[in-house]
Amino acid sequence: MTTQHISALVLSALVASLSAGCGNAASSREEACVEAPALAGDHVYVFSQGSLPHARVERTVRSDGSETLSGVSQVAAMKVMEYAELGPDGRLVYADVTATGANGETRRLIADAAHGAFYVQDEQGAGWKRMAKDTPWVYAGLAGDTSFAPLPTPVSAWVTLRATNASPDVRVLDAALREGQIVPQDQLVAAGEGDERFVITGDTVLTANDDFVTALGESTLEPLRIAAVTLRPRRVAQR
Repeated sequence: MTTQHISALVLSALVASLSAGCGNAASSREEACVEAPALAGDHVYVFSQGSLPHARVERTVRSDGSETLSGVSQVAAMKVMEYAELGPDGRLVYADVTATGANGETRRLIADAAHGAFYVQDEQGAGWKRMAKDTPWVYAGLAGDTSFAPLPTPVSAWVTLRATNASPDVRVLDAALREGQIVPQDQLVAAGEGDERFVITGDTVLTANDDFVTALGESTLEPLRIAAVTLRPRRVAQR
């Protein structure tokens, strides 16, 4: 098993340099530098905030471009557990997301985009609701975030980025409001230099590229990437 540590990204600079053969280049600013992995395969990413673990993602990419992701993230005082399946076109097929607060309060969203239905369970109750599937789905409203703003987690950011790559408009499902709303891609993602993209999640901006999410915010280090041998994608729950 091999590991690769990548330097911190300075969000205020809004610039990252991606190149092959990293490690020999010198720069006056802190830059992201990572050799792109093969598209297909199993990957594990561990994001840190200073010396503290902040998020961990297990990801399986298939040769047709479809993928599955399982992640555990700390968002303020909440623990967020996510599982998502994406189709070859980048659209969300299925997601199961649970956010748990320090006091034990929990909100769960299951987005079954393949069947046009989503489920919410929280202190207000639980139930399924039909939702149009004409545009790609993105989920929100799980961890006290701004209405219709995706979660500031690597899994949510990647779901959002792939959705906006697939369509100029996406449907954001807000678990707190139990509603879906069409949102233009430019309200959620902004272009940077080269293949760099900035995913807007309320007051937080996450950075990504064609490979994956590279930073969760100003104080978050780019991920330690671990070469994984076997990851077993699973559905946590089904309708």
